[in-house]
Amino acid sequence: MEVPGSRKGGWGDSQITGLPQTLKFNKMQNRISFVLSDEERTAINQSLETLVNILEPKLVSLTTDERKEMPKMVDKTVAFVSKALDYGEEYSNYIPDFIDVPEAKTDFRAVQTMRTFYTQLERLTNGLDDSMTLAGSEAYSSALSIYKVLKNAAAMEQSGAEEAVNDLANRFPRGKRSRTPEAN
Repeated sequence: MEVPGSRKGGWGDSQITGLPQTLKFNKMQNRISFVLSDEERTAINQSLETLVNILEPKLVSLTTDERKEMPKMVDKTVAFVSKALDYGEEYSNYIPDFIDVPEAKTDFRAVQTMRTFYTQLERLTNGLDDSMTLAGSEAYSSALSIYKVLKNAAAMEQSGAEEAVNDLANRFPRGKRSRTPEAN
């Protein structure tokens, strides 16, 4: 016996029967399937914990005002900074005591080291962000489709469909709707 609204066709195409005519749908596109084993999760969490434990004590947080006020070394000024520090070392007799050239060189090397980490981490965080966006979009699109199918099943008075629709309707995110004043 075929139940109205039942699916046929397995994982590929599917058909919904029991409607005035049989409708055929293509499977929704799935561009991501992100699954980690327990071992992979554990390894990633341990690696992140290691990064936090090593880096966090060495990192600083700047206020917005501090960021605005300080001169910034950017890609175009790296060669200038490198050469100036080399000259500061070479002509140390000209450099006043308030300029700590060895510490400035330490800072410069730190930037180079942090930049290599930052580049790799930025690539990963961008990939995570894109992957989360895509996976979330696919899950949400599927959920919206499920909701629409259940609404149709409820309209055909299928068992349990109305309860599921009501439950989902209560969970559906709705923004504040602004009412437009009626014209007189």
